[in-house]
Amino acid sequence: MSARAEWIRLHGGFIYIGIVTILLGPLLPYLMRRWSLTDAQAGFLFTAEYSGGVLGNLLTGLLLPLLGFSKVMGISFFVFVLCFSFLGAGPWAISCLLIFLYGVALGLSIPITNIRATQLPSTNTASAVSLLNSSWCLGAVLCPFLVAALLPSLGLRGFSVSLAAAPLVLVALYLIRPTAGRASKTQVPRRSLGTWLARLRDAPAVPLLLLFFLYVGVESAIGGWVAAYEKRMPGMANSAWALAPSVFYSFLLIGRGFAALALGRLSQLGVAAGGLLCAVTGAGIVAYSHTPTLLLVGAGVAGFGFAPQYPLYITWFAETFREDANWLGALYFGCAALGGAVLPWLVGIIAARTHSLRIGLVLPAFVSAAMVLLLSRACPRLLTAKTPITD
Repeated sequence: MSARAEWIRLHGGFIYIGIVTILLGPLLPYLMRRWSLTDAQAGFLFTAEYSGGVLGNLLTGLLLPLLGFSKVMGISFFVFVLCFSFLGAGPWAISCLLIFLYGVALGLSIPITNIRATQLPSTNTASAVSLLNSSWCLGAVLCPFLVAALLPSLGLRGFSVSLAAAPLVLVALYLIRPTAGRASKTQVPRRSLGTWLARLRDAPAVPLLLLFFLYVGVESAIGGWVAAYEKRMPGMANSAWALAPSVFYSFLLIGRGFAALALGRLSQLGVAAGGLLCAVTGAGIVAYSHTPTLLLVGAGVAGFGFAPQYPLYITWFAETFREDANWLGALYFGCAALGGAVLPWLVGIIAARTHSLRIGLVLPAFVSAAMVLLLSRACPRLLTAKTPITD
């Protein structure tokens, strides 16, 4: 397959992945009413999804050498089909299990798609990864509109079945693609604890690991809870539309377009630092907003500031570890998924304990500020050449 066709397939898959990754946020007010959930129970839905992501990331290091990129991606999209075929067919506990399983699929598909993107031919790796993640953002922007347009008429079962049908073409495209060599005879190298620790002694390794954890956690916390927060504001309870998630992810998308341009003229560290300062401001506005208008402003500012972060962290990861990125990816992307499992749940727990979701949303603002302190230590000092991934 040509590099151009490969890029098209990656972008198409990431649009769908963007939709299902943030699906819980726009669905949360509906699910809380359907199952009479507290804020803490609702926050646990994010934990189910991102805990599955942790497992999926761990499986990536095992399955990628054995099966190759295409087969693992095909399996991931098949799991999406399976889970969404049954989501909403049973009680809350069954749905939590299905959410966990599609989280596993996310944990498999997101990291290897991003790693693949760092290895495909491009004139500027950071810009290429940023543009790929813009496709993820496009799916995330579409998600709240799809929920608002389809959920009232189709119900949860009909809506989830339509999500199950969407990736069938991608399942076919990935699984029928021939894989070079006999993947079944490939052995996964065993690496000692000392080998892992030796690679993590590199100067940027631990700060970068913390940024992976905190970024996915804080993005998931804001993107996941702003819909529920908006619905609790005066006059918004009966509205079918939740605009705050769309505004957040729209500005995340716009910001990634600007980031791809800015990275051609400014340093990566400067773009990341400026973005995080913007994100801290936006997260603070979200936490202290009292009106829907102010909430939308804060969500937009936060989304724009977060835009360059994750693509840059992925680029730094690839530049720091080069040929070791394939096996270390399970740790870094697993840690990112763990952040998504922990921080949104903590927001829900704080909100339940204080009886105020506004107080719970103070946490993402503090986390964003802490991330600024890690940037200079996480950015690699030396840019390195790309190394191809075999499939």
